[in-house]
Order: sequence, then C-alpha cells, then structure tokens
Amino acid sequence: MMRNVREADVVFANCNYLSELVQARLGVPAGVHYDGIDRRFFFPAARVLEQRPLTVLFAGSLRPYKRVDLVMRQAARWPEVNFRIIGKGEEEQNCRNLTAELNCSNVTFVGHLSSRELGEEMRQADIFLLPSILEGHPQVLGQAAACRLPAIAMNIYRPEFVIDGKTGFLAESDEDLSRSLDTLIKHPELRTSMGEAAAIHSEKFDWDEITAQWQEAFSGAVAKRRRR
Repeated sequence: MMRNVREADVVFANCNYLSELVQARLGVPAGVHYDGIDRRFFFPAARVLEQRPLTVLFAGSLRPYKRVDLVMRQAARWPEVNFRIIGKGEEEQNCRNLTAELNCSNVTFVGHLSSRELGEEMRQADIFLLPSILEGHPQVLGQAAACRLPAIAMNIYRPEFVIDGKTGFLAESDEDLSRSLDTLIKHPELRTSMGEAAAIHSEKFDWDEITAQWQEAFSGAVAKRRRR
C-alpha cells in the first residue's frame, strides 16, 4: 500500500482522518472524497407509532478490534432493551459464550445480511452502537444516519458520519461509551432529535453528489498524467 500511495498520480482518502494519516506517515498529500450512501437501501422509516421494545443495533464483522463483547456487556446492563448483532466473524462463538455467561436473553445474533436487509434492520432499530477501535471511515455509520438512527462510536478515528452531541455521540473511553448509551436509552426525545439531525447530515454523503466528485477526481488524474 505504501508503494502504491507513493507511486500514484493523485491520492484521495475517504475522510479527513485518513488524509492526515497519509500525509503524516508517508509525506504524501491526499485529498478527501467520501464514500457515498446508497439510498436504494438506506433511508428513513415512515412515521409509524407502535409499541415495541427499544432496540440497539450493532453491524459489522465480528473481529476482536470491533469489540462486540462490549455490546454484550451493555446488554447485561439493560435487560429490558433488545440488542441485535448483524455480522459474522471469528469472534462469534466467544460472543455467544459471553452472552450465555452474562445470561443475556435480550441479545439476538442475526448473521450476515444484504444491504437491503440491513437497511430494514436499521429502520426497525432505535440506537446504533459501534464500539470498534480500529477503522478508516466505517460506511455503516453513514448508513445508520441515513436511516435516521442516532449513533454511538469511538472518537479515536474521528468518523465524520457522526457529529458529536448532534447526531449521536463520539466516545473518548469505554466509560464514555456506556454513559452515551445510557443517555440515549433514557431520553426518547433526544433519540428523535439526534436521529432527525443524522438523516439531514447524511444527505451530504448521497451517492448522487459523491459520484460527481469522484468523476472530477478521475478526470483530474487523467489530465495530470497527459501533461507529463
């Protein structure tokens, strides 16, 4: 990857964090063009008032750095809340074992889903929780925002799909993560306002807009090569 970056005519990152990382570690300037959100699958649910248990959703590969075990531990703290785990990976059995150890009957392992199915799950959820500590710019946070879901993630990789305190929370520690989840569980009006703000913020990442930006970037790269 380092060789490819250094030999490229132009370099783009999909968020400011990665752009700064490339510049700092490789000395190569990198522009920023985000990944887009596919509106065929990720869009807000229709407004339907219904009585159902509160649902916290995790989606991602079940790998150690995703720290899905923290989701299990939150589920143990909130037995009246449903926790749904979307994804597969080598940590699945460990997570299932921990769920049994903590007696978390409120946790459901859903498995891998298509984009269409994931969108449906997001529209049925109330909070999106991503305790991962190793990411670039996780697309799933943008997809959750587009489905009007307030999100909680770690601030270590500064995800721009979440605006801290407005569309969700970016936690600085595991304790902060727990407090943020408690806040959203306890305050339905805050969940609603943050979800609305998230849906509006997600419009910045619509593929119709992003595609035009990437087209311009490719055209610029070709023009730069021709000038050589």
